[in-house]
Amino acid sequence: MISVVLADDHSVVRKGIKLLLEESGTIEVVGEAESGEQALELIKEHQPQVLVTDISMPGMSGLDLITHTKKNHPNTHILVLSTHNDEEYILVSFESGALGYLPKNAKAEQLVAAVEKISFGELFYTPTVVDILGASLIKRRSPGKSLKSLLTKREKEILKELVEGSTNKEIAENLFLSTRTVDSHRRNIMKKLNVSNSAQLVKMTLEKNLI
Repeated sequence: MISVVLADDHSVVRKGIKLLLEESGTIEVVGEAESGEQALELIKEHQPQVLVTDISMPGMSGLDLITHTKKNHPNTHILVLSTHNDEEYILVSFESGALGYLPKNAKAEQLVAAVEKISFGELFYTPTVVDILGASLIKRRSPGKSLKSLLTKREKEILKELVEGSTNKEIAENLFLSTRTVDSHRRNIMKKLNVSNSAQLVKMTLEKNLI
């Protein structure tokens, strides 16, 4: 049996996902969490093969949960199951360590197949994800592409706020995000631009006209 921890702040959604997974006969849901913090406790307790998580949750976001899980529980593989199906969230999810990404309206057999494949540490791609990741890879490898092309729309919004001197809390309030999500985006921006601190980030942004 494949052991799974579910993280979603909507109890009805969790119950539905649990039912679909356990009907397969190959998957057992060993824990349900309504927040990222609670999910980490369940992962520590059960050491599941797979974490199925949403992106948007109160407190610790799904993106931060992915990062913490990969760092502290590398044997737990991660599937994102989210209502967000845009480029930004897909790219950041995979960059943070998720092995698969599915919309919540995915078919039951697709969800089961994703969990089964990811439990072995394999990637699970849908056609939409393949297109988005492929386009991103082309952007990064194409000669002559600017640094600006490496950044998602949301990352550019956050970068603009950072250059203007806004704190993570202020950015979160302005863009209707959690502070943890802003911090996660900030780390990804710095990684993409190959800078190690805020001063270098601001300097490069201004010099390269990134916003």
